Amino acid sequence: MTGDIPSGIAYVGSRTSQQRDGLGVGLTVYRTGLPGTPWTQIQVVSCDNPSYLIFNIERSVLYCAHGDTTDLSAFAVDPNTGELTLLNRIQSEGENPVHLTLSPDGRHLIVAGHNSGTISSHSLQDDGAIGPTVGIARMSGQPGPHRQYQNSSKPHQVEFDPSGLFAVVPDKGLDCLFVVTIAADGGLALDESLTVRLPEMAGPRHVRFHPTLPYLYSIDEFRSTVTAYRFDRDSSRIIPLQVRSAAPDTLIDDSRGAEIAVHPNGRTLYVSNRGGAGDHTPGGDHPDTIGVFQIDTSTGRLHSPKWVETAGIRPRFFCLDGSSQIIVAHERSHTIASHHIDEATGHPAAPRLLARTGSPVAVLLNP
Repeated sequence: MTGDIPSGIAYVGSRTSQQRDGLGVGLTVYRTGLPGTPWTQIQVVSCDNPSYLIFNIERSVLYCAHGDTTDLSAFAVDPNTGELTLLNRIQSEGENPVHLTLSPDGRHLIVAGHNSGTISSHSLQDDGAIGPTVGIARMSGQPGPHRQYQNSSKPHQVEFDPSGLFAVVPDKGLDCLFVVTIAADGGLALDESLTVRLPEMAGPRHVRFHPTLPYLYSIDEFRSTVTAYRFDRDSSRIIPLQVRSAAPDTLIDDSRGAEIAVHPNGRTLYVSNRGGAGDHTPGGDHPDTIGVFQIDTSTGRLHSPKWVETAGIRPRFFCLDGSSQIIVAHERSHTIASHHIDEATGHPAAPRLLARTGSPVAVLLNP
């Protein structure tokens, strides 16, 4: 199968289970138009809890993690319409797969098993279907003090550094960043000597590397903080540099950090905060926000924070559409919105509604 997906296609995964108060129907395919204009639904694929989505290198296959199960799916992407056809669905070694990534060579699918404390790798077949497990690494350590959400290891992501030499695994159950490497055959190795321990109940959730400089950033879920690090590509050693609140100081209620991204120009960092209980009214006393930080490219430190209200409830996921806009999925207000990014400042404008859909938690855009 060859060919790129057509321009103007977006894929949305949603919560469907009663356990998650899900109102979604599965995977929805949309045709998109000009930035900030509403999307048009063109396909619905019924499936349970499609909670994270990625493409293969050729963007001819879409891979899906089904949250709260052990299942992974592969879908062929029609090169003319962007519509999806199931290739296969398998059970992974990890429970509650929450994040997927490709190995640097594109030959293996790497899965973070949130409830099993595991990272596993699967071989990919010639047609893009998901093959058997070929590598597994288990996180271990002392759980953090949160009585409900830190009862064991909770890896939430696998993120390779830009060179592809190693990957960082933020573990919100153990308050650690782990460093793993992958062999040519998909075998995974965990180097415990490189583990970074964060303050208790930080709950590191996701990380992003700077696109060109040796800096790394994490969004820390339980404290709604963002941490800056320097890393050494030769030794893979990660050194914490700075911790800042990801939420504005006017938010005196609980807050949960959710997502993080670095602008392609490397000058601005974005995070999302699920303020209060996450079920408030948009525009109320404790609105959910996108935090915007400027990056000092000489030190990696963050400065000049600003915040923009998302006008939606619980921005669990967002992504950058190139350098021009932020696409935000609001899990509890059942909306997807875009924020235009000012080219000079990197600051996002007020949101524009793109689509209404039940419990969206993942968005995958065409290039």
